[in-house]
Amino acid sequence: MRLPFPLHRAAVGALLVWCPVVVAQPPVARVRREQQLVLAERPAGGELELRVAPGVPTMVRLDADVERAELKGEGLGRIVRMDVAVRSLVLEPLRELAPGERLPLEVLLVQGSVRVRLLLLLVAHPTEVDTRVDVELRPRSARTGLEPEPPGPRREDDPFSRFVLSEELGKSGVTVTLFDGIAVGTGVLVTKTRSFQTGRRRILAFEVFNPVGARPWLVSDVVRLSPTGRVLGGAERWTVDMLAPIEPGGRGRVVVAVPEEESGVPVRVEVREKGGGRSVRLEDRAE
Repeated sequence: MRLPFPLHRAAVGALLVWCPVVVAQPPVARVRREQQLVLAERPAGGELELRVAPGVPTMVRLDADVERAELKGEGLGRIVRMDVAVRSLVLEPLRELAPGERLPLEVLLVQGSVRVRLLLLLVAHPTEVDTRVDVELRPRSARTGLEPEPPGPRREDDPFSRFVLSEELGKSGVTVTLFDGIAVGTGVLVTKTRSFQTGRRRILAFEVFNPVGARPWLVSDVVRLSPTGRVLGGAERWTVDMLAPIEPGGRGRVVVAVPEEESGVPVRVEVREKGGGRSVRLEDRAE
């Protein structure tokens, strides 16, 4: 039986009122975890999984130098943002990985004369995400027997001792002064700039504040600038170093070593972020 038009319209309105509305639920907050993995203690063929999520950087620290890091399976579109340092990786997916999706990350490590291939699988987890993962090739207690030192003098990893042995530190010692020039950051804040001068070398050191909400800041290289800001060549011997990537909202120290043959030449360089557009410009004041 066909309802009269007013009753038909009323029935449709009632259905719309009582029809349940599906509301998208907010994503479940993931628990951030840190873990330590020892490659030699895992069974043969054992896979190392990293739980990743967009908006949360995952730092992987290694006990060997990274020669190459390559993400397989990205195809034509970029899926993961990755910064590579000497002994660390910082990863962050640009989208949520699908359930069951596994992105293989191949890392080639160098430890002495030995090269090791490491395979990490990037996966998503509904409730957990790795923020820091320390990967060791083998337990520290087993390294002495596996890596006998060549005969010769005892060597300690002491930077100050190497500073003296290399004759960088002479009778005049080290003169530390405030950097009397321009030190300005693009995308980061620069403070506490110092100049360290020996009889032969000069090192510039400064502190970087990485703003909250930004991605981790990691330096890549140094380029020389002309007075007009144009990039010049000849910066291959300039070196820049830092202990670890600077997390959002954190501070860290960066040092720039001036080549010995240019220790008396006015500095005009730009320290650039790896894989990004943020930088720090250092320029001696014109006399």
